[in-house]
Order: sequence, then C-alpha cells, then structure tokens
Amino acid sequence: MKFAIALISLIALFSLSLAYNKPCATICPAIYQPVCGEARVGNKVVRCEFSNACMMGVSGCTKGINWRSAACAKLSPDCDRFKN
Repeated sequence: MKFAIALISLIALFSLSLAYNKPCATICPAIYQPVCGEARVGNKVVRCEFSNACMMGVSGCTKGINWRSAACAKLSPDCDRFKN
C-alpha cells in the first residue's frame, strides 16, 4: 500500500514538472498587427514594438521577459536584442 501511494505521488510530481517545462512557441502567423510592450529588463524599462501579439509572446517566453501592453511611443533603441 505504501508503495502504491509513493508511486502515485511520484507520477503526480513528474506530471507537474512536465506541465511547467513546456517549450516556447516559435511560429506565429504572418499577420502584421503591430503591438507594443513594456518590460523591466535589468534595471531599466524597455519599450518595443512587435509585428503582432504572438511575436511579443514568443519574445517573452524565449527571453524570459514579462511584457505588458503599452503605448507605441518612445520606443527603446535596443529592441532588436529582445526580438527573435
């Protein structure tokens, strides 16, 4: 009985670890609907324009950046390094 409980617990933990290690999407539709995002990277606020919301999501996932919607004004000059 203890073995069964331990096995079920181990399977549950393994399932949870798989859920948190999902790979980032890298393919987005080729639809130009520009969106802008703002995030804190290091100690500075960065504002960038992306071709669509999917591309902003891919950047957030692959670069580990928490983008949030922002106005497309005063874009940061170093946005290229945050895009894929």
